Amino acid sequence: MNNDNLVLRPNCLLTKYPLVFITGTRSLFFYEKLGEQLQTFIAAHGYMVLSPAMPFRSSYRKEYLTKWLKQQKYQQFHFVLSRQSHKELSGPLKDYQNSTFTLTTEILNPSNKMLNEPLSYRAHKLFCQALGAITDPYNETLQDKSTEFYDRFLDHCIELAENEAICEM
Repeated sequence: MNNDNLVLRPNCLLTKYPLVFITGTRSLFFYEKLGEQLQTFIAAHGYMVLSPAMPFRSSYRKEYLTKWLKQQKYQQFHFVLSRQSHKELSGPLKDYQNSTFTLTTEILNPSNKMLNEPLSYRAHKLFCQALGAITDPYNETLQDKSTEFYDRFLDHCIELAENEAICEM
């Protein structure tokens, strides 16, 4: 799917707090951001989308995320991350209990077939395994480019905004 082909949905309810996409472990073989085109799609709908440029080495990820979060002006976020990243970064994230956490497994469509894992991702997994780092399953990197997936994620963002409105009442 090309970003030029995306159809915007009018009158979406927007979240008060930004969506923060936290990318999992990366390497020279796979260095894409978590759902990079999905982030562009959501931002085009007016959502504030942030994606900290996390270091490749997992030993520095906690430290970097802690510093990045302290630099932000918001006290709450809508985090989007994989199960592995949530477990790995639970220390810095524990201070944001009023924020929401969307795990990539929650937004995958169970009826969708598994995405074909490209050779570069297989090389990435082997490289990370040699370094003792754990990688996410390819489906959890949000590389699905189908319009159904994008619409489902947009519905999820609208639901987050609705829940914010309910909490403020």
